[in-house]
Amino acid sequence: MSELWDIYDINKKKIGRTAERDVYQFKEGEYHIVVTGIIINSKNEILISKRAEHKKFGLMWECSGGSILAGETSLEGIIR
Repeated sequence: MSELWDIYDINKKKIGRTAERDVYQFKEGEYHIVVTGIIINSKNEILISKRAEHKKFGLMWECSGGSILAGETSLEGIIR
C-alpha cells in the first residue's frame, strides 16, 4: 500500500485532501509535514544512521524522522 499524506496550507491547517507519496505533485501553497527526532544519551552522544545506498542521498548520515501519514499527529509520526 502506498503512503498517504494529509495536505496542509501555510498555517499548518489541513485542506481536506491527501497526497500519495511519489505520485501527487504539490501545488504552490500546499505542504505535508516531516518530523525529525534528535536522540541524545547521557554521554551527550547523538543517535544518527546512514541512509541505504540505493536511496536518494544514499550513504549520507541523518537523524531519525520522515513524513507523517494521513491522520497522524507530529508526535504520533515521530514515535512510529
